[in-house]
Amino acid sequence: MSARRRWPRLLLLCVLTLGAGGFGFWIIRDAAGTGPKVVSTSKSRLPAKPRLSTAESPDSKSGGRDHFPDGTTIEIFASCRDEELILRFPSEESYASFAQLLEESSVRLLDRLDRLRALRIGMNEVEKTEVLNIFEKEQITSYRTLPTLPDPPRAAGGASNQIATPFGNQVLPWLGVSGDNSRWGAGVKIAILDTGIVPHPALSPVSKSIEFMPLPQDPAKIHTHGTAVASLIAGHHPMARGVAPAADLISIRILDDRGTSDSFAIAAGLLAAMDARVDIVNLSLGEQQDNPLIAEAIRMVLAQGIVVVASSGNEGLQEAKFPAAYPGVIGVGAVDASGERMAFSNLGSELGLTAPGYGVNAASSNGGFISISGTSASAPLVSGAIAATMSDGTSRRLGAAEAVKVVMAHADDEGPPGFDPEYGVGVLNLGRIMNRDQPGISDAVVTWQQYISGDGEGSPGQIQVTVQNRGTVALINSMVEALTPLGSERMIATTIASGASETFSLPFDSQRFQGNTAVEVMSTITPGNSAVDITPSNNRRTDIVRLK
Repeated sequence: MSARRRWPRLLLLCVLTLGAGGFGFWIIRDAAGTGPKVVSTSKSRLPAKPRLSTAESPDSKSGGRDHFPDGTTIEIFASCRDEELILRFPSEESYASFAQLLEESSVRLLDRLDRLRALRIGMNEVEKTEVLNIFEKEQITSYRTLPTLPDPPRAAGGASNQIATPFGNQVLPWLGVSGDNSRWGAGVKIAILDTGIVPHPALSPVSKSIEFMPLPQDPAKIHTHGTAVASLIAGHHPMARGVAPAADLISIRILDDRGTSDSFAIAAGLLAAMDARVDIVNLSLGEQQDNPLIAEAIRMVLAQGIVVVASSGNEGLQEAKFPAAYPGVIGVGAVDASGERMAFSNLGSELGLTAPGYGVNAASSNGGFISISGTSASAPLVSGAIAATMSDGTSRRLGAAEAVKVVMAHADDEGPPGFDPEYGVGVLNLGRIMNRDQPGISDAVVTWQQYISGDGEGSPGQIQVTVQNRGTVALINSMVEALTPLGSERMIATTIASGASETFSLPFDSQRFQGNTAVEVMSTITPGNSAVDITPSNNRRTDIVRLK
């Protein structure tokens, strides 16, 4: 169930009084006057299809009005500004009718999004009574949460509680970029919906700047987040090298300098990006609650073939935040320089892939450089990788959707083989992407080791070892050797196709290690047929494997 509430007339005035007062805290008093009651929130998922208006059933409570499928006739969203509300309507007719009512009242119409049937209205104490009268016969659903920048990461360690390794200014070499990438992303338009981008020595001027949140009078007070994100995509300074320096950036400011936004600003920013005919939208922000106004705007953008990339969030939750959790959006998690998922990085079936997100150098709004951590850094690296894949400095040019397929197909498999909720399809690897058509590359990797318990009493468990072929040629007759406390065992991988993974199992009697919760396992893969591995350092892996 979503964080929604239908309001009787006696309670609605209190909602308007306190709900429009700032930050969307929907606090009400019940009819008996028993004191304040905070409306509870819980998260819901995006419906498979858009919410469309339908004909009203005869027994509807709304008396023949157009409504959303759940019977709601007006949706109300919290505003990040004092004395404002955001409204959304199920049909063009109800939207136009309400707009006409506003013209006949003293309630201020501050802004409108006709394509989304949404209004931003302002009201003082007197005008709240007028709004109450207008809402008298409506069935109202409210959404109280506000989209924000991801919380600062609370944990610096990796998922296995090891000390995390920062990237510094080595993100590009770690991603496999060794040569000149200055032409990557040429001709690709990327909209950065964030706090805004300020001029910086590491950045070329943006092609357009749009503000849905007012800028501070003092430019020095502009939040640095948007500028940092931009540098990870298109930076061209040794301290902050971006993935696609030639990309055309459009700055759309939809977050204020507290790092807070609302559904109207984000929806407006998405429509502006669509109107600018961008190829990619980057959203390094999120909220816990499904928001139907933002969801509809996301669907409209995706329908135009625009790629949307979003950060999964930094709370260490078992599911990604919205908009990363919406279908069709590429949610991005974070890893450190050892390739391990960060403990703060949100998980979930919505996760697309992971990318560097700990101790990453980026541009600061004061003209200098900062080190940032979080999935806010990971998302723009993926946006930049998609742009670089679309336009790699050669005559080759791919569409956005095709580039996404290439990026995902060449991610490094980490964690359990195949897709998993910790890494998605894997970890971003630009070297594999850019060298995908170069023949004869051999790269065998041990990617994962785990213990699987037996099916029943007396049934031995297994140690499983997964290897991946990250080269461009099939691995033939490769030897996999696993060393455990019970000894060494060798296995032959007859053929592993390019990009494929294969898992080998060896019996392991955990009963012989009662009292131990974990054992050390070391595995090695050696390519056969005299193949020369380009990165022999990843042919061996040692893990402390938990005995479940």
